[in-house]
Amino acid sequence: MRRANVRTSLSQSSASPFDRVDVSLLNLASGPSPLALPAVLLSEREPSAAWPVDRVRARMAHPSTPGAARARVWAEIVRRRAAHGEPWGTVGVAMVVPALRRALARMPRPAELDQFELEQVVLVAVAEEFAALEPGEDPAQFGLRLVRAGDRAAHRLTYGVRRERRTRVEPLEEGAVPTGLPGTSLAQVYAVLERAEAAGVITETELELIGCTRLDRMSAAESARGAGMSVRAMFRSRAEAEQRLVKALLAGELSAGTG
Repeated sequence: MRRANVRTSLSQSSASPFDRVDVSLLNLASGPSPLALPAVLLSEREPSAAWPVDRVRARMAHPSTPGAARARVWAEIVRRRAAHGEPWGTVGVAMVVPALRRALARMPRPAELDQFELEQVVLVAVAEEFAALEPGEDPAQFGLRLVRAGDRAAHRLTYGVRRERRTRVEPLEEGAVPTGLPGTSLAQVYAVLERAEAAGVITETELELIGCTRLDRMSAAESARGAGMSVRAMFRSRAEAEQRLVKALLAGELSAGTG
């Protein structure tokens, strides 16, 4: 693989979260002083050599690599992360990106769930799990633990999206506002949301979440960051708020003359 143009090979606008981790690893493995690990961890044929971390990852992913060799590499990465911090946290997460790509490729993704958002949630879960690994634990399980953490996060997010789809409040979908709302313009829908907030049906934060994601078409990730919560928490909070909102709408509590 050519490394000369790694830093410019993917623009920040087009690179997915997984892509950016891959580029970070390749950047660490490039230059006059590439980040490396002892080759002897994986091959006794080169007892005094050091392999750049991208080559280590390629060998780790090869099906012929013994489990004991993978365990030695994981033990060393976790030891270095505990002793030195970054960039070994990045290296640890990057080591499982190929496996995470395969896992997500096999998993059905709801059409409304952005792939970039899914990858970001998975990477956060993997990074949290990697930070919890201790040098004294069984290194043979480290890679599996990281992949499972990412897989669990992906399934939780997709489940939340599907659950949110089932409980979606159609009156808040642009172009699908029924006669129960006093008009169909965005301003009028926002007015309903503001009355709901004033009546205590939803909170100010919930109003912003609904307005930004439903009406302003802001991405779930961006909206969640603005609210200081995870994407999963954002979906859950919005769904709960919309359930309360539709009950209030059906009960006639949010008409223009109330409050």
